[in-house]
Amino acid sequence: MNNEQYLERCAQLADLADSRVGDSPRVGAVLVYQDRIIGEGYHRVAGQAHAEVDCLASVRPADRPFIPEATLFISLEPCCIVGRSGACTNVIKEQGIKSVVFAQRDSTPGVNGESVAILEAAGISVIEYPEFKPTLKVNAHRRVMAEKGRPFVSLKFAQSADGYLRPADRKAAYWITNSISRRLVHRWRANTSAIIVGGRTVVEDNPSLTTRLFPGRDPRVVVIDPRNRVKGDEKIFAGNQLPLLFAGTERDDINAEVVVAGQELNKAALTQVLTRLMEQGLGHVTVEGGAAVLQAFINAGLWDEARVFTGNKPFGDGVSAPVLPASARTTSALRVGSDLLEVYSCS
Repeated sequence: MNNEQYLERCAQLADLADSRVGDSPRVGAVLVYQDRIIGEGYHRVAGQAHAEVDCLASVRPADRPFIPEATLFISLEPCCIVGRSGACTNVIKEQGIKSVVFAQRDSTPGVNGESVAILEAAGISVIEYPEFKPTLKVNAHRRVMAEKGRPFVSLKFAQSADGYLRPADRKAAYWITNSISRRLVHRWRANTSAIIVGGRTVVEDNPSLTTRLFPGRDPRVVVIDPRNRVKGDEKIFAGNQLPLLFAGTERDDINAEVVVAGQELNKAALTQVLTRLMEQGLGHVTVEGGAAVLQAFINAGLWDEARVFTGNKPFGDGVSAPVLPASARTTSALRVGSDLLEVYSCS
């Protein structure tokens, strides 16, 4: 195997991380001795062992003497900051590792090349692959946080074959996607820190917004409700986590963390929402609806990725699906049973 193949494995490991890492990077690491992987690991929970430490801990006793002669592959530049856990550059030096290969630099202030300098000063060989795409994707949320000062924003919606989010009869029961797609959405929820919905969606659909179809941590529920539609007896208020409610006016009649965001659904209000989520360490958020909230994020340019399902049945009439800008770039398209899943990038 070559360097890029080992980095591909690092990306696969990093992708195993879920919302438990919070705003920390999702990182995978592989330790290789004479073309044999002797250790693997990834960052599992914020504040606990980083990928490098997890990888080294996995090495069998019989292989531990080979650690100094092995090459450590990492999906992201190792950290050199002593935060909730120790600096990984110190661990690498203590283990006597002489060769490190990683993909992108960590744009976090205080890292961003500093780790390279530390390792090279210690006589450790460092090779970088800054354009390696698999690792760029898995850690996109951290890059957005560091460079744009806000969480990574994913949009998710499903539209009928003729482009509607829901039928004209708002009380009609309906499904656009199949059961496989719905389970996939719950897998995504386990990987996101928060789900954003509008007040009208909460009242009319009364969703649970949990990961009940996939084993994983439930995301924080965030409701943007400038018209104070929610009553407080909906399903989201019966969960283990206190919802975060951005209301039009003060609400002391509801069991939620309430922030008064005004009665306009504009860029200023949405920026306030994302700033609050950033302050709480919620680094990857998903906007699931409804139409007005989704379109507001699109119009404000406050999104990074859109995941759009298209079902195989038309509605004939209804609530139109959001419209992405012409500049949106398609990054993938695949069939999920009877559904078409298209993923777009904002740039």
